Amino acid sequence: KFAANQGDQVAAKVTRTDENGSWILAYVLRFYPESETYDVQDEDDTSKLIRLPWNHVMRLSTGTEGWFEKGARVMAIFPETTSFYRAIISKQPAWTSGTSAEESAGGVGNAHKPRVKEVILKFEDDEDQESGKTPHRRVPSRYVIPLPQQYFYEDEDDVDLTAPNTV
Repeated sequence: KFAANQGDQVAAKVTRTDENGSWILAYVLRFYPESETYDVQDEDDTSKLIRLPWNHVMRLSTGTEGWFEKGARVMAIFPETTSFYRAIISKQPAWTSGTSAEESAGGVGNAHKPRVKEVILKFEDDEDQESGKTPHRRVPSRYVIPLPQQYFYEDEDDVDLTAPNTV
């Protein structure tokens, strides 16, 4: 896991439930390595300081990650809000070649990596009242992140629970 740095914009889980909207856009004010906690500030309410455990803070996308695939289950900021909601990528994203560090949200190290600039997806519970259809919505790739259980899972944490063959 990579710690978010002071000043980074992140997704922060601010409720005890996994309901839609429980992750919000926030800024990292401080990371405490000894307790693995963050102080974050809500993007909308800068008067609030929130202390969260490390697994309630997710770095935002650089657009260069390999999980941008049609059909992938993700969380994304719903347009014109600062809350993340569950969604499914509904169209295969277009990858472009990186050009300059200034144009890349991922910084100098990601300057020439292929990236996705925006993602077209369908949000859960976003059906049109009249037609019953769920609209496709465009979201900048920076604000599209994997579901938390995919983000925090590490292969080396996996344990093989199958019993050894005994003859």
